Amino acid sequence: MSNDNEQASKTAAAAAQQNERKTQQLPEPYEKTTRHQIVLDGERIAYTATVGTLNIDTAKVKPAASVFFAAFNLIDSDGNVDSSRPVTFVFNGGPGSATTFLLMGSIAPKRIDVPDAAPVPAAPYQLVDNVHTLLPSSDLVFIDAPGAGFSEILDTAKPELWSVDGDVAGFSAFIRAYLSKYHRWNSPKYILGESYGTTRGAALAYRLQQDGVAPNGIILISNILDYAFTLDTSDQFYIGYFPTFASVAKYHDRAAADTEVAEHLQAAREFANGPLRLALAAGASLDDDTKRKVAARYAELTGLDAQYVYDSDLRVVDMRFRKALLHDEDKIVGRYDGRVAGYDLDRMNDEETFVVDDAFLDPAYSSLCNAYLRDELGWDRTPERRGFADFDWNATEPGKGWTWWHTQPSGTKSSWGSKIPFPNVVPDLAAAITHQPTLKVLIGNGIYDLCTPFFQTEYDIDHLGLPKALRGNVAFTYYPAGHMLYSSEKSLAKFSADLQRFYGLRADDLSTLNERPALPTARIDL
Repeated sequence: MSNDNEQASKTAAAAAQQNERKTQQLPEPYEKTTRHQIVLDGERIAYTATVGTLNIDTAKVKPAASVFFAAFNLIDSDGNVDSSRPVTFVFNGGPGSATTFLLMGSIAPKRIDVPDAAPVPAAPYQLVDNVHTLLPSSDLVFIDAPGAGFSEILDTAKPELWSVDGDVAGFSAFIRAYLSKYHRWNSPKYILGESYGTTRGAALAYRLQQDGVAPNGIILISNILDYAFTLDTSDQFYIGYFPTFASVAKYHDRAAADTEVAEHLQAAREFANGPLRLALAAGASLDDDTKRKVAARYAELTGLDAQYVYDSDLRVVDMRFRKALLHDEDKIVGRYDGRVAGYDLDRMNDEETFVVDDAFLDPAYSSLCNAYLRDELGWDRTPERRGFADFDWNATEPGKGWTWWHTQPSGTKSSWGSKIPFPNVVPDLAAAITHQPTLKVLIGNGIYDLCTPFFQTEYDIDHLGLPKALRGNVAFTYYPAGHMLYSSEKSLAKFSADLQRFYGLRADDLSTLNERPALPTARIDL
């Protein structure tokens, strides 16, 4: 009898939930615009800030989501926007993340002022005019992903939008809706994505082309373009991370005390791509003497104990490195910024109890973002702002979790075919550049980023498979910071200057901006 009652209760609950979904509605599009000024290089510049939403459709649900944006436009003395100026669409990653960090910390007209690579005290936090804003070079549109920030999403649309390809289609739909509403179809258009936003950004560039929009340029910072190396900790996983281990060790005075950073990183690149790669490829056939020599050089470059490296079979995963480097100080280094060090609750465990640098920064950015958008820019809608969409990372049912399958451009070389069970957008980026030979790409890298290591990004770009004439369309820049490379004001100043140069260059002039050092030419003796 109790089982019957329980089943009836479940049936009633399911019916109620279904009815709620049927009646669920999105708010009407809404916006609020305010005027502001900022002094840059002694000149007073006027701009508008518009916070608002636009509705987007999916193939099955219309409308499907209400997407929030914060747009900043330079205006003339009459209050007019110049539609011939570039417009840049900016987003964080996640997936399913609000664009809080880029909005509050990078190139908007205001930025948060918090200690760099150190614990951040509780509120009040300080918001300051951002002398490094990109506004003189481009109007800016910061976008919250559907279901995150102030963006809302219908339950019936989640199976489509909460997926690699659906997310890209949704962002394309938003950009096209924005271009139409604000008369920016003939403006130069740029995309700036961070972290998973680089996965989205590379695929989005290709998707926009298919949807009738040709981006002028793409800025990808803290890149993850191919998830394959993270799935099974292949040899490439350890190779891709190694130079970042070396840079973090150098920062904490555990390696290369008498060597400049650039020289140390180049030595780490050459070791990773040479002796380490060969040793890992040998597997169990590697002789013990060679293994100990490789472990010793590994330890010399990273500050780890040689025996620890040897006992790890030359395969030190990133979390173990972060736990081991400062173990004698009872500290763990940050995942997003290896310059940061803090205490962990269980120093003997291989796994961290929390991500120390994220714990330092997230409350400050989230709190001040709410204050800025609501108190200064006038956003007065409900519900409350969400840092992330509320999908379940462990769920496999569409609409409950994130669907990782990705359909690559036709002609892609893959043993899986065109549809693969994880994002690899290297072919998308290659297709976008090949289809539009004037497209320029800037790859930004924090050298202390232990989340998306720069050497792995260099490897991915080396495997774009571009025709030789188009390889110069991609330029690398590097910053003495972590994943949020703008969190250091010194790095932010350089990033802003690099962007201003990037916007002023043609694709065939990017070599003047490229900072990537060349590795020695590989020798293949037959």
